[in-house]
Amino acid sequence: MRILIVILLLTFGYLYSDIIWQDDFESASEWILDGEFEIDSPQGLGGEYGNPDPASAYNGSNVLGVDLTGLGSYPGDYETNLGDHEYSAVSPVIDCSSFINVQLNFAKWLNVEQPAYDHAYISVSNDNGISWIDIWTNSSALTDNSWNLDNYDISDLADMNQQIKIRFSIGSTDSSWQYSGWNIDDISIEGDPVVYGSIEGNVVDSITSDPIPFAQISCPFAYSISDENGYFLINNIPTGEREIFINAIGYFNFESDLITVTENDTAYIFCEMTENPDTPAAPVNLQAEVIENTQVNLWWEAPRDLLLAYNIYRNGFLIESTNELEFLDEIFVAGTYEYFVTAIYDVGESLPSNTAEVLIEEVGVFNIELPMTNLQMTNYPNPFNPTTTISFNVTQTSSFVTLEIFNIKGQKVKTLLNSLLSAGHFECIWNGKDNSNKSVSSGEYFARLKVNGEEIDVRKMLLLR
Repeated sequence: MRILIVILLLTFGYLYSDIIWQDDFESASEWILDGEFEIDSPQGLGGEYGNPDPASAYNGSNVLGVDLTGLGSYPGDYETNLGDHEYSAVSPVIDCSSFINVQLNFAKWLNVEQPAYDHAYISVSNDNGISWIDIWTNSSALTDNSWNLDNYDISDLADMNQQIKIRFSIGSTDSSWQYSGWNIDDISIEGDPVVYGSIEGNVVDSITSDPIPFAQISCPFAYSISDENGYFLINNIPTGEREIFINAIGYFNFESDLITVTENDTAYIFCEMTENPDTPAAPVNLQAEVIENTQVNLWWEAPRDLLLAYNIYRNGFLIESTNELEFLDEIFVAGTYEYFVTAIYDVGESLPSNTAEVLIEEVGVFNIELPMTNLQMTNYPNPFNPTTTISFNVTQTSSFVTLEIFNIKGQKVKTLLNSLLSAGHFECIWNGKDNSNKSVSSGEYFARLKVNGEEIDVRKMLLLR
């Protein structure tokens, strides 16, 4: 008996240390059910083709399944001519933000015709149901006549994500040969609790050893940009073997894997990047001046003729392309800004020009100094792609709250909230789209929170696509 238990644990994935979420369908459930999906006791119905539903649950009394009680024209079986994913069961949102190696486990009894005619799916959403990724669909006819234990690795989608949903669905189906469909019991999401470390390093030219500023360093969990000394630090990296990717204008991409991140420690990596010899000439003599503390006037000299355009970068991020030898940038947030310019040719992008630094003092849309302790606005994840959850507290009763998203130019792109709220904790999800439901580009954005038109909190966010 002990050997059998061990085999079952290995098969079903229960060696993961923590159960993040589970449902045995024996009590009130927050699943959203469409079509003939039900949560009820199975009665062994259906099976015009294949096998019928089970006569009893895997554990307890109830299961999640398609037509458990005899609905529609084919009692116990799904109906004909369904559209894609027409019958669906969607789980409540599952917070996996403190876990890695996330797994989906459940007991399954499924009957479905081959995919030339009928389809069953398992899908995962990591943006609270805005979009879905199919992680499984039937590749042949399935005719279960007993309960089976299934495990799916969903770590690529769910690790450290707080907006996970699971969907089981049936559809499309053809006009004949109906089967009994899904029966699901004892579903759970499991994972390893996250333990964090850090990665730091220096990015330098492989020949001259000169530091490379504004190199973009990314890993699956975070993002950073090297400073003027080529130094970078990425915190909150889950422990284990990790990898980073670095790109810098004018250099071949750099990749390093098997970086060992240990708990409460910092792994160091020295990153030597090789200059691309085919990189064309850069603009020269970039200069900048501040006009009335709200605009930055940039101008530079052309490297040579026959180029296509210039790219202007602010603090390492592309903000504009132009065919002129000057550019006027409008600034709405106080701070220090560094600019460089590259030239675009038909053969590619040049090395950066020299950098020009300016200081914008306390003027602009977001430079209002007010006590923020009662609002506590945060967003997670940050950087994000494609969604982030903005959280805040309201301490006053009957407060009119406005939450809006602005781009770096101070232009409003999205209104997330504009309503009367009671005191409490609130969360709003921004999916990286504007008020016209169009996806915005990568870059810096600001969430601005107003309460009763007076108190203002601002949160800077980084969208990376």
